[in-house]
Amino acid sequence: MNLKSLHRILNKYDYFKQNKLYTITRKIIFPFILKVVSKLFQSKIDDKLIVMSAYGGYEYLDNTKYLFEFLNRYSDYKLVWITRSQEVLNKLRKKGHKAVYNYDLEAIRLLRKAKFIFITHGYVDILPIEFSPGTIVIFTWHGTPIKKMDESPIYDKWSDFFHLKLKYDQYVDYMLTPTKDKREHKILSKAFKLSLKKILPLGYPKLDLLFNKDENFITNLKKSYQIPDNIDKIILYCPTYRQNFTLNFPFKPEHLKKLNDLLDNTNSLFLIKAHMFVQNIKFKNYGNIKVVPKTANIEELYLITDILITDYSSTMLDFSLLNRPILLFPYDYDEYLKEIGLYYNLEDIAPGPIFFDVDNLIESIKNISQIDKNYKEKRKNIRDRFNKYVDGKSTERLLDFLKIDYRRAI
Repeated sequence: MNLKSLHRILNKYDYFKQNKLYTITRKIIFPFILKVVSKLFQSKIDDKLIVMSAYGGYEYLDNTKYLFEFLNRYSDYKLVWITRSQEVLNKLRKKGHKAVYNYDLEAIRLLRKAKFIFITHGYVDILPIEFSPGTIVIFTWHGTPIKKMDESPIYDKWSDFFHLKLKYDQYVDYMLTPTKDKREHKILSKAFKLSLKKILPLGYPKLDLLFNKDENFITNLKKSYQIPDNIDKIILYCPTYRQNFTLNFPFKPEHLKKLNDLLDNTNSLFLIKAHMFVQNIKFKNYGNIKVVPKTANIEELYLITDILITDYSSTMLDFSLLNRPILLFPYDYDEYLKEIGLYYNLEDIAPGPIFFDVDNLIESIKNISQIDKNYKEKRKNIRDRFNKYVDGKSTERLLDFLKIDYRRAI
């Protein structure tokens, strides 16, 4: 039985997934098997080999995607993307990049030899193997935590018993953040149980895109998202995930009509971008309201967006780099605070006004020019608090820190 077959068995039966034994198998037994198997491969490091992945191995997105493309263009390193998605595998190979399926033994061989491994969510992006002593693992993450993270240990006792290095601090060498203050760093350290010394405030490579001022590039982006030529203003709604993994958007039919009429009269488009982990959007399709794929690159959407609407998501902090209007719509604030919780008082870090009901939100869109003026200074303060650098050079900073050679872009 190979690794691919074992993984298929673990995921085949729904009733098995509900069993505690399934969780133990995935969290302890499977990693233990991989640890043993990985030690059969040489641990001699190839200084020119870099391995990357993202979002549990299922997507080609975020910080690692932008690093992967930058280094493919400007360096001579051997770059490999590891994925468990056949679609991503085919897409990257078609582009001429090297991509390897997650559960092939070749993936273990490459992970054991890699000088650098870049991930967005942890070992779930790749495989929980025993990394070689000379490998440097960089945990890029994807946003400054506003909503509380699940800090509860997962089978720590058994993990320690089998000497499995599954805790972030046991295999991560560095974690990226765009923030500069110790308070934010302490939140990251507590949430991921990671040493403060491992936190690198160098910025997110993905946010470098927001400093692209090329009008042709932005025009082509709009075409790729099928934005009609007559649209003057784009409003992007980016809610974060809920516990039930659905988005219960509290719009009644009369609200939808009111919003759509406003959008139609102002040549505006309302784009809905659900969190990656939201599986269902309960929203009817109106003429000026469009649901974009969950896998769409949020950074590209930022560039073509005039107004951002969000709730508890770190998108508000990323988007503040563009100095454009931001509206907060935490329609389930009390419930969310009780179920998940926040690291901050939302009002303290809000770069725009907060609305709890649909009518006031729609009115705010009408009055966006005044809101823009009223919150310009606070937006700048929030931007500077949560972004140490505002220069579009986070990729270069990270590579310079790690001493990864690359050709300077002209």
